[in-house]
Amino acid sequence: MLETSSHLPPPPAPAPHRVPPLVPDVEDIQSGYEHLLHEERLVRGTPVRLFTFPDGRVDEARTVVCLPGLGASGRSFAPMGPLADELRLLLWTPPLRTPATHSPLQWNLAVLNHLEARLPERFALVGSSYGSLLSIAYTLAHPERVKALVLVSPVASVHRIRRLALTLSTLVRSPKPLAYFMAPTVARVLGGPHLPPEGRAEIVREARRLSSMELLRRLRDVLAADFMPRLRELRVPTLIIQGGRDLLVPTYAARDVAEHIPGARMQVLRAASHLPYMSHSQDFNRFVGDFLLEHVH
Repeated sequence: MLETSSHLPPPPAPAPHRVPPLVPDVEDIQSGYEHLLHEERLVRGTPVRLFTFPDGRVDEARTVVCLPGLGASGRSFAPMGPLADELRLLLWTPPLRTPATHSPLQWNLAVLNHLEARLPERFALVGSSYGSLLSIAYTLAHPERVKALVLVSPVASVHRIRRLALTLSTLVRSPKPLAYFMAPTVARVLGGPHLPPEGRAEIVREARRLSSMELLRRLRDVLAADFMPRLRELRVPTLIIQGGRDLLVPTYAARDVAEHIPGARMQVLRAASHLPYMSHSQDFNRFVGDFLLEHVH
């Protein structure tokens, strides 16, 4: 007698869909960011991580140094890869620890300008958020070394930054477990809805490498900054890229920076947030590539 369907064994359960963790391990480099070449340079006794693109341009005359935002690494600029055919992109990562004798901003300025950094005599700078603050300070201190300047989500004065900056400072001061688990939320807010999951994971993964004290010290640099009165001293070609949905640096603040720098251009990516080179890389690369190729040769 044949078995009825009620006696048949149940079909096997489908394999569960694996969702990548929101908080990746420190060593878990995301797809799209893993192909970069990694070099470590000792500058003033401080290890500096430097990322470059395999088979990228090696002509020193076309060097562009990219400085990331607060808690990020140079690897966050990986979406700029298409520009590496024409430009020598050096994705610079500020030291994970800076000495108590200097503010992080002061130390990074000294490291960038040190002979051991092995940077060419002249180069262009691309700075995002905290990296834009460092780029402005470096260009004011060493204008003879900077060919062109790209400021992304520019930070020139805390008076132009929304209260979210103060909220983030409170988060940094909170116990480490809370800051640790809130990191994905902060990455979502800064990156916006268009930041791909791998980009968000890259930001979270790198932020976990930085101590709460070092992050707080860098944030104090931001909260103490007021370069607005000196922006008119800048005499290098400057492009400002701003996300129209940036919750940290509002568009009017970026426009204020542009109006204070003689001859500066500004491009707003209306759907982007605080990290347009990660969330809207195609548009970002088009505007930044055209600008840099005009001035870096």
